[in-house]
Amino acid sequence: MKFGGSSLKDPATLMEIADIIRKNSFSQRVVVLSAVQGVTNRLIEATDRALENESSIPASVDGIRAVHEPLVRSAVPEGALRSETNARIEELVERLKKLLKGVSYTGEATQRTRDHILSLGERMSAHLMSGCLSGLGVEAKAVESDTIGLVAHGPFGQGTVDIARSRKPVSRALQALFHEGVLPCVTGFFGETEDGQPITFGRGGTDYSAAVIADALEAERLEVWKDVDGFLTGSPECVANPQLLGSLSYDEAAELSYFGAKILHPRTVEPLLDRRIPIVIRNTFRPEAVGTWIGPERNVREGIVKSVTFSRNVGMLRLHGPDVGYAVGLLSRLVSELSGLGINIRSVMTSQTCINILLDRDELQKAYRHLRAQAAEGIDAFEPVEKTGLVAIVGEGLDTAEGLVARVIQALSRVNVHAEMIVAGASKVAAYFLVDEEKLKRAVVSVHEAFFPRPDESVSER
Repeated sequence: MKFGGSSLKDPATLMEIADIIRKNSFSQRVVVLSAVQGVTNRLIEATDRALENESSIPASVDGIRAVHEPLVRSAVPEGALRSETNARIEELVERLKKLLKGVSYTGEATQRTRDHILSLGERMSAHLMSGCLSGLGVEAKAVESDTIGLVAHGPFGQGTVDIARSRKPVSRALQALFHEGVLPCVTGFFGETEDGQPITFGRGGTDYSAAVIADALEAERLEVWKDVDGFLTGSPECVANPQLLGSLSYDEAAELSYFGAKILHPRTVEPLLDRRIPIVIRNTFRPEAVGTWIGPERNVREGIVKSVTFSRNVGMLRLHGPDVGYAVGLLSRLVSELSGLGINIRSVMTSQTCINILLDRDELQKAYRHLRAQAAEGIDAFEPVEKTGLVAIVGEGLDTAEGLVARVIQALSRVNVHAEMIVAGASKVAAYFLVDEEKLKRAVVSVHEAFFPRPDESVSER
């Protein structure tokens, strides 16, 4: 059972979660936790401020303490249990203070140090939930994931779990707690490197952590508890009354997450494939809702498209030259350069005279400045395009269905939106389109209407 920060935000919500866990019918279950809402951002800000000014550290530390104190006071019964919970959290607060002083003293905050600092939010959350559950009569224990053999590698900040190496030690550690009748409250978001350093899995990485643990335990299912009922046919931010999707395939859920749906981390599916473990999206605030069931079954529905999603966090870097599409090794060099900067390339589209690289928007200028400074032979101009929005359609059968892209273009045309780029075929279950960001909402509404028409409304009225 994974609970994210949006479900860990105040005493009332904390008690609701604890009650959901307590009432769960499984005799053996694991709770995997994100940091309390807002804490990860506070830790990032505290690190940045410590770099600038050591005098900021006391206020930063007090701010983190102030988030957790009222939660402990409200959710953990007074007495020895509350004292112990406060003591565990205070130890972590003191560790934060020392790490921030180190950052200030050295004048640098490597990603390795940042990962250590960021891991503290989940550690505090695990102790908080353990105390809360114990107060309700559920014997629980906080388990920090870098103490149970959850080994990961790769760059700090974007670690990848060594699943084969982690399975046995993780299972052994948690099974031992089951044998004692203890419910483990495990930290999400991070593991440990071979030399014992905390390494995080990127924002939203607690979903991924929970999937790794589900795999290690050969769990019957992974429940991801959010503040929504599940995946929908469209985002409520744009679409009026979207429909709940009762089921999705692994690929559909992964692509929806990749292209903008914030319900599930895109990497969550990967650890579950071998054992075919299903995921169930549940709503913390409506636990009676059926949610969305995600599994290996591929279901092609009438109309093919199951959901329309979007993202504003994209940017396009266009590299112009008369022969860039035919220059041997050029694309490889460009990809290598950006990879060396830790920049993730979301997609690449080429023609004879232009290479188009799709990136996260916050990395666009960094990529632009670096490649421009390299002045690769054959590239005449570098063009960063920031005001871009991405619209994606997702559904099993999309790769063989005829006319779907035409329907999207027709829907965009009806509301005077030009598709600046169309990419289909890169995935068997997804296609996406780039549009002017100012027209993004209009595009999403019109495309959703094309596949999920509402008889009482027309696109032209929007």
